[in-house]
Formats: sequence, C-alpha cells, structure tokens
Amino acid sequence: MQSSGRDRVLILWDIPSGTSVRVLPVYEGIEGAFMISVNNLPAFVNVRKKDGVYVASAGEKGTVKIWEMKTGRQIYEQDNSLVPPAKEEGSLSITYLLYNSTHNAFAVVSVDHNIIIYSLELFECRKQLVGYSDEILDVAYLGANDSHIALATNSCDIKLYEIATMNCQLLCGHTDSVLALATSPANVNLLVSSSKDNSVRVWLLDKKTSGMSCIGHAVRHTAPISSVAISQMSTKFFATVAQDSCLKLWELSDDLESCDQKLPLNSTHVTAAHEQEINCVTISPRDNFIATASQDKTAMLWRADNLQLHGTLRGHRRGVWCVRFSPVDQVLLTTSADCTLRLWSVTELNCLKTFEGHESSVLRGEFLSGGMQLITSGGDGLLKLWNIKTSECMSTLDQHESHVWALAVTKDQQHIISGGSDSLLIIWKDVTEERKARITLEKEQLALEEQKLANLLKADELQAALRLALKLERPLQVLKIVEAILKRGNDNFVEIIKELKPVRKEALLRCAVTWNMNSRNSHIAQIVINSLITEIGTQELQMSGLSSTLEAMLPYTDRHFKRLTKLLQDLHLLGNCPSFSSSMTQTELLQELANECRYDKMVRPPGVINATDPIRIYTRAFIYTIKSNMAKTLQFDVHLMLQFRYLDKRLKFADIAPYMTQIYAGQSAHGLIWTPTVYVANQRTSAVMGNNVKDLLISISPHGMVILNTRLEATLNCGLRLEKFPFDVQECPLIFESWTHNLNEMVLDWDNDPIVIASNLYLTEYKLVDTWVNRSGVSYTTSQHHYGHFAGNFSSINITFKLAREMGFFMMDYYVPSILIVVISWVSFWLHVDASAPRIVLGTNTILAFMTLASKVENSLPKVSYIKASEIWFLGCTIFLFSAMVEFAFVNTIYRRKKNVPLKKVNSKYILKSTLTPRLARKQFQKNTTGLERSRSWSSLDNANMNSEQDFTSQNYLTVHSFPSTINIPSVRIEEDKDPDCSVGSITTINSTPPPKPFPRRATLAKLHNFTTMTPQEIAQWIDKRSRIVFPVSFIIFNILYWSFIWI
Repeated sequence: MQSSGRDRVLILWDIPSGTSVRVLPVYEGIEGAFMISVNNLPAFVNVRKKDGVYVASAGEKGTVKIWEMKTGRQIYEQDNSLVPPAKEEGSLSITYLLYNSTHNAFAVVSVDHNIIIYSLELFECRKQLVGYSDEILDVAYLGANDSHIALATNSCDIKLYEIATMNCQLLCGHTDSVLALATSPANVNLLVSSSKDNSVRVWLLDKKTSGMSCIGHAVRHTAPISSVAISQMSTKFFATVAQDSCLKLWELSDDLESCDQKLPLNSTHVTAAHEQEINCVTISPRDNFIATASQDKTAMLWRADNLQLHGTLRGHRRGVWCVRFSPVDQVLLTTSADCTLRLWSVTELNCLKTFEGHESSVLRGEFLSGGMQLITSGGDGLLKLWNIKTSECMSTLDQHESHVWALAVTKDQQHIISGGSDSLLIIWKDVTEERKARITLEKEQLALEEQKLANLLKADELQAALRLALKLERPLQVLKIVEAILKRGNDNFVEIIKELKPVRKEALLRCAVTWNMNSRNSHIAQIVINSLITEIGTQELQMSGLSSTLEAMLPYTDRHFKRLTKLLQDLHLLGNCPSFSSSMTQTELLQELANECRYDKMVRPPGVINATDPIRIYTRAFIYTIKSNMAKTLQFDVHLMLQFRYLDKRLKFADIAPYMTQIYAGQSAHGLIWTPTVYVANQRTSAVMGNNVKDLLISISPHGMVILNTRLEATLNCGLRLEKFPFDVQECPLIFESWTHNLNEMVLDWDNDPIVIASNLYLTEYKLVDTWVNRSGVSYTTSQHHYGHFAGNFSSINITFKLAREMGFFMMDYYVPSILIVVISWVSFWLHVDASAPRIVLGTNTILAFMTLASKVENSLPKVSYIKASEIWFLGCTIFLFSAMVEFAFVNTIYRRKKNVPLKKVNSKYILKSTLTPRLARKQFQKNTTGLERSRSWSSLDNANMNSEQDFTSQNYLTVHSFPSTINIPSVRIEEDKDPDCSVGSITTINSTPPPKPFPRRATLAKLHNFTTMTPQEIAQWIDKRSRIVFPVSFIIFNILYWSFIWI
C-alpha cells in the first residue's frame, strides 16, 4: 500500500507487518496518487520490472509523475499537462487524481474545478469537463460558420467550446488571468489573446482535429494587456493596448497554416496613446484606422500604417469602456461609464448622436443589421437593442444579474452571445422574422375564422357559431348568439352547453361573469351561470381559478337579487297601503306620507331628474355669536343656526291635500322622515346633526321641499399663526362633512346668501374682517377607519372666518409703556458722570419694569417654536435698556482714570480710538516728542477759559533742568478748536519776548508735533453728550424698521 500527503513524501507500506518499506521524497505537496500494475504502464516506458511497485502522483506542480517505489526513481513526468502549477508554495493546483482500471484511464481534477481525463497508455487527453467559470471577461466566435466559442474568465486558461456539442478544450499557456480575445474575418481559425502576465499569444485552430494550439507568444508591454484587435481584411498585423497607456502594433503572417514552427512576434510601432489606462482597441473594416478608448474620458483615432494621431474624440463625462467601427459607414461607436453611448464621424471628428437609457456604465457595444442597430451591455446586467435611425431603445434583455463584460455577434447576426460577472454565458437568437411570420399567419387565420362565423350566423347554425365565437373570444357575439338560442327554449340551451368542450365552457363562464356586471344583461348571465354551476357541482366541469372567478361574480349577483327583492317588496307594499282621507291634520298627513308602505326613512330621497342622481342639500348659516379664546386653547366658540333645504318627492302632498299650504313639525317629524346626517369635522366634541337633535324645526312644502333648521353651539379648533403677534390675522374654518352618504348619493352645497351675521355681533379680542364659503370633496380609504368614517369620497362644505386681533390693548398696555421705559432710561445721560447711585438705580429699575411688563403679555400666549413680532420688540427694547447701562459703566470707568489721553486731533475718531487704547496713544505721543517737550504738559480743560495772551513761561519751566539765561522759554496759548463737534481748545505756543538769537537746532512744540491732550473727565462728558443723540436716533430707526415689517 502507498500513501501520500502534503508532507512532500510518498510512503510504501508493508500491510502484514504494518511498517513502512520506503519513504520517497517528491519535493511537492501531493493531493492524489494511485498504484499502476506493470502491464498498465504507458507504452513509452521501456524500463519495467516485474516485481517493481509503480505509483502515479500529482500535486502542486500540476503534472502527473510515475515513480518506481523500490528503487525510488522517477521514470516519467507528464509534459502535456493542461493544469498550471500553483502560484504560491503550499497552495493547490491538482486536487484529486482518480484511476479507472477498466478503461486504463485516469482523471485529473484541478483547483479551477476542471476535470481532465487522460489515457494512461499514451498520456493523451481524451476529454475535458469544465466546471465553474467564475467571471466571464471576454468571448469570441471562431471557426468555420462560427463553430467554436473562445471564453476568457478569471483564469489563466482559455476555454474553447464547440457550439454543436458544447465540448470544451482548455488552452493553457498564460500564467495569469486572460483579459481579452480577438478574431478576424480574414482568418476564422485565428485567435489572439492577452493576459495579466503582460503577454500576448497567437492561437490557430486545426480544421481537421478541431484542436487549437499556440503558434506564437511575446512579452513587450510592462503592464497587463487589457485589449487586443486583429486586422479585418488580412492577418498582417494586430494591435494591443495595456494599462501602461501604450498602443503597440504587431506583425503577423498571412499564411499562418504553413508555419511549422513557433511564429516570431515583433512590435513594429509603439506610442503613448493616453494619459490613463486604455480599456479597448479596435481596427476599422478597411484596416486604415485604429481606435482606442481610455479612462481619461477620450477616444482617439490613429493611422494604422504608422500610428500617427488622426484625431481625439471628447465629450464623455467619464471613462470610455468600448469603441467599435461601423461595418458600412465611417462612424465610430463609444460606450462610457457616464451611462451613455455616442456615435462619432470619423472624418469630421464630431458627435453625431447620443443615446441615453442605461442606468449604469455601458461596458460593451456592437453594430447589428448592417450598421442600422446597436446592441449594448451595461453594469446593471441589462442588454439593450437600439435603433440608430430613431435613437430609441427597441428592446431590453435582462437575464444577467451583474456586469456584462463580454459581447459577441455571429457573422450572420442571428445569434448574440453575452457573459458577465454572474458566470452566465447566454446565447441570444434573433426571432424577429419568425415573430413577424407568426403574427401574419395568426391574422390570416383570424380573418378566415371571422368569415366562417359570419357565414354560420347567416345560415342560422347557432350551435356551431357559439363554439366558434367562444374560440375567438368574442363576448358580444356570444351574448347575441345565446339570446337567439334562449328564444327557442331553455331546454335546448342546456343541451347545447353540455355538448361544449371544457375549454369552451370555461370561456362561456368568463363571458357570463362579464355580462353579470351590467344589470341589462344580468338575466342572461344568471341563466348561463346556473347551467354551468350545475356541472361544476357534479364535477363534470373542473377549471383552474374557479374560486377567483366566482368571487368576482358574487357581489354583482347579490346586487341584482337585492334589486329584484326590493322591487317585489315595493309592488307588494303598494298593493296593501291605505288610501288618503279627504280631510287630515298636519300630523295625520305626515304620518300617512311617512307610512312604511310608502316611505323608508333609511333610504335617501331620489334625485331631482333621475332617481339614481345624488340628492343636493342646500345649506345656510345664521351666525349669532363668536367667542374667541384662541390665545391659550387655540379654539373658538360659535353659536349659529343651520338651515338645510332639499327636495324629497316622496313627501309631495299637493295633489293629496290641496287645502294645506305647509307642514310644520319638530322633533316628532325628525323620527318619521329622512334627514341628512352632517357633522362638524373640526369640532372638539363633534355631534352628528340629524341624529339626537333637540332644537330643530322642520317645514315641508306641498311639492316636497323640506327645510330643516337646527341650532348649533360648537367649539372649533383653529391653528394659529403668531409670527406677527399681536398684529396677526387668523383664518379659522367651520367644516361640515357628510357622515353616511358619499358623493354618489348626497352632495352638500351652499344656498343663496349662505351666511347671515347678526347685526349685534361683537368680539372682545378680535374683530370679524370677512367670511367666505367653499365646497369640496373628502376622500377616505379603508386604511383610515381610525377616523371613524366609511371609505369613499364624501361631500364637504366650510365657512372661513377671517379674524383680526384688536390692537388697542397691546398698544396702550405694552408698546406705549415700553417706549416710555426706554426713553426714561436715557435720562441718565443728563446726570453727572460721577453720579453713580442715581444712574444705577435708574438703569436697573427700567430693566426690571420692562421685564415685568413683557412677562404679562408672553404668559397669555401658547408656546411656539418660531419667533413672534412681540419677541422681536422685546429683544430690541432690552438691547437699548442694557446698552444704556453699559454706556454708564463705560463712561464711569473712563471718568476714574488719572492720566490724560493724548490726541492727534480733537474729533470723534481720535477720541474713541485713544480712549479705547490709551497706552498706544501715549506711546505714539512719546515717540513724536523729545528733550524739553517731554517734560511739558498741558490741560485744555484748565486753559479753556483763560486769557490767550497770558504768559505761561514761569509756570511751565521745570527747575530740574539747568538752562542758560539766554534760552527763550516758549509759552503756551489756548486757541479754540475749529472742529464744530468738539468745543475743547487746542494748544499753540508763543514767545513772551523775542530772544536775541533763535534757539539753535530746536523748533517750537507746535512744529514738532500736532498732538493735544484731554482729561478722562472731559472724554466721559463728551461720550454722554454723544449718547443723548445716538440712542434716540437708533431707537427711531428701530421703530421704523419694526413697524414697516408689521404693516407690510
């Protein structure tokens, strides 16, 4: 016995002793092995020993090896294996090795789920069984009459199928996944493939053996080759594109069948075609142009002889997946990831047409019908057929579930093959001609049968005509034939039905169900149904979908029988009703009119013109009072009287009691006659008018006109919009809806002068601006039973009250006091800056008073999520009150400063700037003064009222310095500033006595700089003076904006 495993050894065991005879290292993981007798060894093995033990093994290297276990020698290794070796050490290549001693054959199972059967005698491949194909990347037809299909999947092997038998042959050679395949009409047996291993291979199909072999391969690209194309008129060259953005042109021989050795492949031209990866390449039918498509959103045209750029096609918004030449015109097709496909002119290089319809990337496209149609595939698994002339999608094919990468068309364009990510390979057949022929034949057959039916009817052969009419599915003609048969007698009709085939009986039952929907044909339908139900009960007739057919028939049958029953009851009651007497009181007359034999109060009155028309209820409303409590409850109370007017012909008594002009009644009449059931839809506690009503008055005219008056006090819901509170205008509805009768039975409408308002109507909080009425319909579905309403369309009328809020209370109790409070807060600007106590008391009291005033108004309103106009006013006034307090704090802080503030100019800009940044102002002042000037100081406030001619030399001279007696000490003179905004004086210098000599290298102080100074107390007073103007002006502007917003 032998054993093998992934420990890379074969072990020969002695079963009786249970010990190993030999351990043979094979340097690969073994997945399968079997023992071979000496007589079954391959014929080409010359070294044979009768006592030898021979074992065949296979593993991760992908080949079958034969070992002689006793000597430990390998006597054969397979050289025609179709299974590639494992890509990584320790991974799988061959998973099973099975031996059949009867046929002296063995089967190799690969990791790609392929089964290859070999003859052990010659080690020849007998058969290949291909398993799971994974994602299909490309497909191509080849061979005479497109006899074979080449398939590229996520595998390094190409699968070659024979279409007639679907036998498969694996084409091995590539070391990584095959990405693209190409064939040529110049040589149908030629196939070129490209792969992720950067190589291209040329394959040739043997016409006799139908086997395909590789005749040449080369590696010239530096990245995976994504597409390949062969010349169409000859096989002199082919083109490849790769992810290295290069386009290469390769030489081929025209006479490939005569090549008895490997074909050398050389690249004649190469160019960097695009800026990004290239997805597709194709060659024109006359071999003069090459087109490429790339992820850089462009397609390019190249001269096929030297790869010179002919033109660039731009217009797609995303990468271009596929490019194809039209077989007849100089037109190019491109498909893109932007869900569109475009047709381009090869000569003009412009877009001719754009097709839209795909919902995902368009991956492939091909021309059909001599360039008149297109077939495209998308990333959503759909194939679409397009008509180029009309730019319309003619058909959508949806058998795939994911991306359709592969698409190929046969030469006769009768079949299309597609494959994609779902591993499905689907062959589509063009059945257009067959469908047209079948439709034409059906029309001819139908014309003959219709003519035959007309002949049978003319010959009065009703039984044969009935069978033919049922076959043609002509319900109207079947109805006429059945009517003619029934005129001859029901017994004859029952016999005719029994002789019909089950299929014809089913058709007759369907016709009867259709007739039963119309009361005019219900009698004949019930006769037919009764005859067929008898056969269904005896199980002579069995049909599919019988239950659903009968369920569709039952409601109409029930309605017909109810109508007949009601008719019989009316006939019976009319015969037993007592007659009217000649003299009756109002009560007696009303009781006789509403007698059960004549009147049914549960049935609505008939229509005015036709009995089936809906009855119209004309309504008027008399408004007595309106009480609003909407501020908190969002509700208002209405006290009104409703008047309903309608015509009930059953209560007409003009001919019965001509002496009586009117019937007046109250609650007693309400229990005798029909009254409309109407309810208030938006009432908090709704009551249905017409039921359990106490305060009502009913009057009936001799012609049957009923007027019903009822008083109503309702609390209604009204959704308020308070954006402009308290200047808001509200629209509150009062909605009436029909309760039990839908639009087909009762319609609510407004009478002439529908609303009458009491002259003494007065509202406290609002005033009634306007009222208007409207009518509409309300629809309820079966899922809305929680509304307490039947399903259907119901009539609805409504009154809308337009209410405007009275503003006097808010103006006098809120707005005017708040304005006065804000104005009072400005009094602090006239108080002395150092008067802290009164200014603080004034500011805090005004804020507290305003908060108390505003809280009274806001507490009376419901809480809403949006901002109201009153809140904007509250916020604005609060800001002004708070700003007055902040102004006091600011000027008080400045007032308590000790250092003077230097100013370049005495105006608003420099005063505020120097006040807010005093240190910066002093640094600027010191920078512009030197020597003696730095030891001098002035106060514009102290000198403002002094004589301008006074000499200040002795006061400004500092004794810490020692100067010669000849130095002229400059004096200071105060001059009034010409700035109208500031009354503070400015400083200039004068000389008390002219010096004998000018001071050398020292200019006067006015010439050295333009600075002056102000005391903090002066600045504080200056700010208070400005606030007396700024605050009122700002508040006036705020009022203008606020009231403009309110009234616009």
